[in-house]
Amino acid sequence: MTSSDMAIHMSPHTSSCASSRSSAVLRAVLLCLAWFAQPVAGNEQGAEVDEDRSAVAASADTTAQNRYWGQPTTDGRYRVSTRFRNFDGQTVALGFDLATAESRRSLSEFGVDDRELDALMRLCRQAMACDQATYDGYTTRYYREHALRLTADPGRASRLSVDVPAVVLRNRSRVRPLTDALRRAAAERGQNGDWMIKTAMTLVQTALPYKKPVAQLEGRSLLGFYPPAFALERGYGDCDTKSALLAAMLLDLGESRVVGLHVPGHYLLGLDRRPEADEAFITHQGRPFVLVEAAGPAMRGLGDVSMRTRGALARNDGLRVDPMF
Repeated sequence: MTSSDMAIHMSPHTSSCASSRSSAVLRAVLLCLAWFAQPVAGNEQGAEVDEDRSAVAASADTTAQNRYWGQPTTDGRYRVSTRFRNFDGQTVALGFDLATAESRRSLSEFGVDDRELDALMRLCRQAMACDQATYDGYTTRYYREHALRLTADPGRASRLSVDVPAVVLRNRSRVRPLTDALRRAAAERGQNGDWMIKTAMTLVQTALPYKKPVAQLEGRSLLGFYPPAFALERGYGDCDTKSALLAAMLLDLGESRVVGLHVPGHYLLGLDRRPEADEAFITHQGRPFVLVEAAGPAMRGLGDVSMRTRGALARNDGLRVDPMF
């Protein structure tokens, strides 16, 4: 299993260094820098339909009983309640409060805002010489700080994609209100860490609806992705958003080694453990990682992945491993 430089799927977005508000002088400077390859967000999923998203019938009997809802409080928090059936048929009810400020912070440190790029250009102009290398340095640092990967392929425009491990590690502590609720539920039932991990999987798969995040919000391009803390507030996500949320939860619950796995048109996770019979897994750095689907709405156990994912694994086709440790 080897890593590739392919970007995970995103909603289309083109970043612009210029705007209609710019002065003539600024436009002249930008024209001098126009050969800078404007990054666009990669979208490898295209018209493909995620197999899990189309498998509603497989989980229709449980989805109707699963709920996830929330409302803001008067003290700057967002109160969430959820009720769902876990992997062994138990009904689990959880309640937790999210700090709205943390949710907004997770959003502000992610994605692209053209107003912030305009500010970078003004900062560049204040330097002794705003040449290409200087401006490239500003923008490269900006993308890295906002959990984005900038990929430049010869003969093609540069592309932006989500740096999922960076987002996960930044948001691990922000999902703790939820993982603490899981810990309390496990203690009440006399259950252990394995129960919490499997229950976290079914919560993300079945209680949070599968829905594509918006491409832009309040002037910020999100590339069709929500950071985990914001996903908990919004209460939905697609395969990469839900995988990032589940990864942050699992790390906070004690899973020390988690990887993300990009396959064409899809994103899932791997946990460092010995696979049982028929469990799909990959090998990374000489260790097996059992695969975990987060997308839902179907409930899938450890190592139970879609046929399309199994086909991509068999072909070693377009795979990228993202270590989150």
